[in-house]
Amino acid sequence: METVNFLAFLEEKISVLLLHLVFLLFVIMTLMFSQTHGFYIVLLLGLFVLCEGAVLVVTYMREKKEYDRIVALTDGLEEKYYVAEVLPKPRDIRGAAYYYALKEACRAMNGRIGALETEQREYREYVESFVHEIKIPISALSLTFDNNRDYALKKEADRANLLVEQMLYYARSGDTEKDYFVRKLSLEEAVHGAVLRFRHYLLERGIKVETSGLDVDIYTDEKWLGFILAQIIQNAVKYSDPAKPGRRLAVSAREDAHRVLLYIEDNGRGIPEADLPRIFEKGFTGADRKKKNATGMGLYLSKKLCRRLGLEISVDSVEKEYTRVCICFPKSGMREEE
Repeated sequence: METVNFLAFLEEKISVLLLHLVFLLFVIMTLMFSQTHGFYIVLLLGLFVLCEGAVLVVTYMREKKEYDRIVALTDGLEEKYYVAEVLPKPRDIRGAAYYYALKEACRAMNGRIGALETEQREYREYVESFVHEIKIPISALSLTFDNNRDYALKKEADRANLLVEQMLYYARSGDTEKDYFVRKLSLEEAVHGAVLRFRHYLLERGIKVETSGLDVDIYTDEKWLGFILAQIIQNAVKYSDPAKPGRRLAVSAREDAHRVLLYIEDNGRGIPEADLPRIFEKGFTGADRKKKNATGMGLYLSKKLCRRLGLEISVDSVEKEYTRVCICFPKSGMREEE
């Protein structure tokens, strides 16, 4: 919280102090010309300084108390553009002018925010509608290519489907509460469903899937968790090392009294140490310019959705050795919404 000191207060009162000083000098000169005893002049000067100082201190304390109250009130507001609605109207002319300016600025800002929120909501609704419509022909194409065993075209159709799905979840990521349903899930079934989506890619690249300890239950939203797992597995497949023998994807879980930890580990290219602190940043694709198909959105969205779901996600990696993603499902506060 900001504060104001006594010296700054005195700077604001400098014109008044100078006026009082000039008046005091005029009185002293008048008394001296009238041959008043010096003792009384000194006494008058002392009384003036004492009274002036007392008035300044009392005024400062009163104004500082009001200043601190307004600052604390402002800091306590979650949406600070409503500050003009809760501030008291000042009595002095300059304060009233500032209050009017603030009120008009907040009114204009609230109008602008309302218009932007409406525009954003309409755009999000359009994106969601587009995604739902476009997923139907993409899924039909994928199924057709699968039946015809044309896995090259199926892979491209599935990739298009993943990108469209990513677009949908990005549009919804800021408003998960309307699409949020917590229930009891089998972690093994959730992981199995995510792995099945990439079975052709895993087989094509010769990646062996190993699972252990997944026979536990968790409480979360099934759709959002499925999307998060898909992003992680997709990265593991995409950045596998073709030259490395024994490629694998190990999925395991560990449970204690307070949480369930899910580990997804691959022995692919790994992540450079310099890139690790930034992998959850929006649009960050790393220093490797060979990643032509990277969007930098998968881990960003996974982190954002985990935060909204009350989960924790972290990544540990050594370049050219492994990448391990850990998702923590806390047990405290878990509940099933009927």
